[in-house]
Amino acid sequence: MMNDLVFLAAHQLAKAIRDRQVSSAEVIAAYLSQIAQSNPTLNAIVTLDAENAIALSKAADQALAQGENWGVLHGVPVTIKDTIETKGLRTTSSYQPLADYVPKQDATVVARLRAAGAIILGKTNTPQLADNFQTNSPLFGRTNNPWNHECTPGGSTGGGASAIAAGLSPLELGSDIGGSIRVPSHFCGIFGLKPTEDRVSTFGHIPELPGTPKTIRYLQTIGPLARSVEDLRLCLSLIEGPDPYQPEVLSIPIQDNPLTTLQSYRYAWTEGFGDIPATAETKAALEKLASSLVDLGCYVEQHNQPPNFESNAVRNTYINIYDFELGLSQPDLTQTEQQQRYITALTERETLIANMEGFLSDWDVWLCPVVPVPAFTHRQPGEPIEVDGQEFSYLEAIGAYTAIFNLTGNPAVVLPFTQSQEGLPIGVQIVGRRGSDMKLLEIAEKLIQVTGFFQRPPGY
Repeated sequence: MMNDLVFLAAHQLAKAIRDRQVSSAEVIAAYLSQIAQSNPTLNAIVTLDAENAIALSKAADQALAQGENWGVLHGVPVTIKDTIETKGLRTTSSYQPLADYVPKQDATVVARLRAAGAIILGKTNTPQLADNFQTNSPLFGRTNNPWNHECTPGGSTGGGASAIAAGLSPLELGSDIGGSIRVPSHFCGIFGLKPTEDRVSTFGHIPELPGTPKTIRYLQTIGPLARSVEDLRLCLSLIEGPDPYQPEVLSIPIQDNPLTTLQSYRYAWTEGFGDIPATAETKAALEKLASSLVDLGCYVEQHNQPPNFESNAVRNTYINIYDFELGLSQPDLTQTEQQQRYITALTERETLIANMEGFLSDWDVWLCPVVPVPAFTHRQPGEPIEVDGQEFSYLEAIGAYTAIFNLTGNPAVVLPFTQSQEGLPIGVQIVGRRGSDMKLLEIAEKLIQVTGFFQRPPGY
C-alpha cells in the first residue's frame, strides 16, 4: 500500500504535527520506510542521517508536549542538496577531494531551516561540483527518474527532485546556476523556485570549494523544490534576507500583494527562445495554457523575447561570465583577454537586465517552457539531444530556456502541467520582475487551477 503520509506537503505535515494528529517520530519513520523501499533503485539520497533524525523527532514531540514550538517546520523532515554545507553531516559536492568532508558550520540557508524546527533527513545526489544537467556522481553513482528509471531526473539538483517526486522527502533545498532547480523540477513533475538573484544567501555552497575566495558573484541562487507552491513560499520566507556572511544579499522590501484573481494579471507567453526549438508537445502545452487563460477571461499575448534581446547573444554573455567565475580557463586567450571578456560580459548583462525589466514592466508574468524536451534517457554529457528529429548540443539545448534568467537574475517558478506521449512530465516556467518572488508565487498558486496539482509517479 502507498504511504499517503509521505506525499503530504511540508506545510500540511507541519500543521498535522502541531495539531497532534501525527507525531514527528511517526513522520520520520514513514519517510525512512519509504527511503528504504525506493532509494535503492533511485539513488536520490546519498547520505542518510537516520539515527539523528529519529532522535530529533522524539525531542520535537517531547517539546511539543511541553508546549514548546521550535518554529513553522517543527518536526518536519527536509533534505539538502549535497552541495550545501551541513554541520556535522558529510557534504561532498560529489567531488573526490571532499569525499570525507564534514563541515563545522551550516550554510546560512540550512541554519535557517533548522531554526524553524526542520529535521534534516539526509543529503541528495548531485553531479561533480553541480556541473551537469544529469545527476551521475563519481562518488555515488547515477540517480534515476521516478517516472522512468531509464531517464535522468535532470541536474544538478537531480537527487533532490527525484526524492521529492518519489515521496522520500517533502522539501528540498537545491541550487541553480543555469537551471539546476528548474530542469529537475520539470523532468520529475514537481514544483521549484529559482529566487531573484541576491535574495537568498549562497554562503556555504560548494563550489566555491571550502576555504577558498568567493569567485561566483552572479548567476547562482539557492531555492526550494517541493510538491506545492505553498511549500515554495514557506521555504523562501524562511531562507531569504540579509546575511552578515554575504553583504550583497538584499533586504526584502515589504510587499503589499492584495489577494486577486487569475483575471487580474497580464500574461505574456512564448513557445521557446532562440534557435533551439521546443518539441511539438512542449509547444502545444504552452499554447494550451495560454488559450485556457484566454477562455477564463485573462489578458494574454504571445511574446517570444523582449525587444533588443537576442537569445544567442545572451547565451554567449552567460557563458563568458560562467567560465570566468568558475575558473574554466580558455586556452586560446591570455589572462588579460579573459578578464576583459568578463568585464565586457558584465556590461552586456546590465543592458540585458534593463531590457528584461522594461519588457516585464508591461506583464505580471511570462509563461515559458522550462526545457525544450521532457526527461531524456541517461547518456554521456557530450551526446546530442534530439528535438523532434533535429540534433542539438547537449549543454546548450537543456539550459537554453533557463540560463537566460540566471543571467538577468529574475525569479522563476516551475509548475508541473501535463505529460508527454511517453508519460513523462512537462512543466511550465513562469517568470516575473526582479524582486517580485512573492507576487510570482501568488500567481503560481492561482495558476494551479489550470495547470493542476502534483501527481505521483506510477508505482509510488
